[in-house]
Order: sequence, then structure tokens, then C-alpha cells
Amino acid sequence: MYRISILPVLLICFMRAGAQQMSLDQASDPVSMVTRITIDLESYSFENGSMFYGIKPGYYYGLRNEKHLVGMSIPFMHNVFEGNYAGFENTTGFGDLKMSYLFVPYHKPNVIGIERATFSFDVTAPTGEYLLGRGAGAWLYKPGIIVKWRIAESVVFYPEMRFQFSGGEANSGAGSDGAPDAEDPEKDDEIQNLSMSFPAIVNIDSWNGWFSLNALYTRSFTEKTDFLFLRMDIGKIIGKKSCTSLRITKFIAGQPRLDLVLQANITFFMR
Repeated sequence: MYRISILPVLLICFMRAGAQQMSLDQASDPVSMVTRITIDLESYSFENGSMFYGIKPGYYYGLRNEKHLVGMSIPFMHNVFEGNYAGFENTTGFGDLKMSYLFVPYHKPNVIGIERATFSFDVTAPTGEYLLGRGAGAWLYKPGIIVKWRIAESVVFYPEMRFQFSGGEANSGAGSDGAPDAEDPEKDDEIQNLSMSFPAIVNIDSWNGWFSLNALYTRSFTEKTDFLFLRMDIGKIIGKKSCTSLRITKFIAGQPRLDLVLQANITFFMR
């Protein structure tokens, strides 16, 4: 069902292409420092048959010097659990509020090699009901660093390393970036996850879009378990100040919980 439900959104997003007034490199940048509004449509498929759906609007404000950016997003979720959850197998509501801060201490644009280093810090507030699968039930903190490394004019590498930890016991599927565990809605241990990702983005000027492959590795110190996911992104500029993308994330190895994630995004740049 999740494959079918997302198709109309993608058709609408890709039907039109406007004149380009922002660079393709800016549109494909996963750590853009430009003020923007984002809308994400998300679908999470778990190994036990449960399904989580969400729409997540976000707003990010960046200074014009592109050194600092702050933002926040909050999902509105519909969860379908496989099993007996005392009448709460099918519920809808808000999830956890995520606040982000980015700081760029080093930036040397348009060079072959290390072009930018970005420090990030995410804080997730437990605004969603964790017993219904809409939140972790604890404050989450996630500092990290992302490097922009240009390999060629149209090929950019964004290696990233982050450490996520919780302020107390939480309900979260390890390796799923704080997404609730659909198999066990109760709180368990504190979260302590080291995550690394290695996205390589290829910009395709003739198509006015981009393609990306990304290997994501997570080490859960509380469970002493490793997780590996593979992610693919396809994106395209669709207007003077807007772009859209489709992201597919597939579970590869580790303790199977989260199986497949589909995300469709549209971004409106404000300058």
C-alpha cells in the first residue's frame, strides 16, 4: 500500500520543471545553509508488518553569511500496528518535535577537495505519544560533523558522523534514527548510537537533477548491535526556487526491525 499511496505525490512533483534560478549544487546539498521550507511525506515499513505514515513540515532559517542555521520540524503521523494493542492498533497524532542547529567553521567554495565542514546538533523533544508509536518518550540529543568533499565538478561526497543519546529510558528501534520501535512500544534502555553515513551525490546538469547513493552504519552501544542500511536519492529542480526528491532506504544487515523507508520531499528556498 505504501508504494501505491506515494505515487500520486511523485507524479505531481515531477510533472513540471521551471527555469533554474538556483544552482543545482545548492539544491542537492543535504546540509544547505539557505533559509527554506520543507515538506516530507514518509512511509515506514517494519519487519513485523506494522506501517507508520507521516507528513513532516519544517522551517529552517539560515544567516546570509551561511555560517549558522536553525530549524525545526514536527511530523503528523498515522500508525498501523500488526497485532493486538488494546484497540490502539490504528491511531493518528503528532510525533516528536525536532530542533536543529548547524554551524560552518570552514568553507572554501568551488574547490576540488574539502570544501566545507559543518558541526550539527539536533535536539528532539518528546511531544509524541511513545506508547502509540509516535515518539521516543525521552529527550534525544545528536551532535555530529558533516564534511563536503568535492571529488569532481559534478560529484560531491558528504561523509557524516553523529552520536545520538537520550536523556533517559526511551522507546526507539536501534538503527532507525530515533523512530519508535513497532515491535515493542514500551520504554527500554537509554539510547546510545554512533552513526556514520557516506553519501555520494552526482549532479546531472542535462536533467537539472541529481542522484545519490548512501551507506548508513549505526552501532547501538546499549544493544551491542550493528545496523546497516542502503539509501538511494533521486532529486530534481522543479521551479525557480523549489526542488523535489525521492528517498528510498532499505535495511541490509543487523537485527531486523525497520525494513523499508520511503520519503518524498519538496523544498521551497526563501532566497
